[in-house]
Amino acid sequence: MAAVGLGLFVSSISKTMQQAMLYAFLLVMPFALLSGFTTPFSSMPDALQTVMVVNPLRYALDITKRVYLEGAGFATLVPDFVPLIIIGFVTLSGAAWLFRRRLA
Repeated sequence: MAAVGLGLFVSSISKTMQQAMLYAFLLVMPFALLSGFTTPFSSMPDALQTVMVVNPLRYALDITKRVYLEGAGFATLVPDFVPLIIIGFVTLSGAAWLFRRRLA
């Protein structure tokens, strides 16, 4: 839901498909590199850790690692699901609002 919300938000901001593709690339690359997949999230500077709170890939990777490596259940993963739900709600609401405003 959070990833779809980000995609729709980027699409609602851009005027053409080429702009949407460029914006998506400029958003996805830093999110992927700073998600904790290539480098541990805890070793990043505090400023980047603060900015990457809005990165849904960070939470998805953490959930995946904890399920596969620790066998974590749903109850222990709730703290990671809450930010994903918030990001999804904010981005989907923002995209819907921008889309309606553009149509009017």
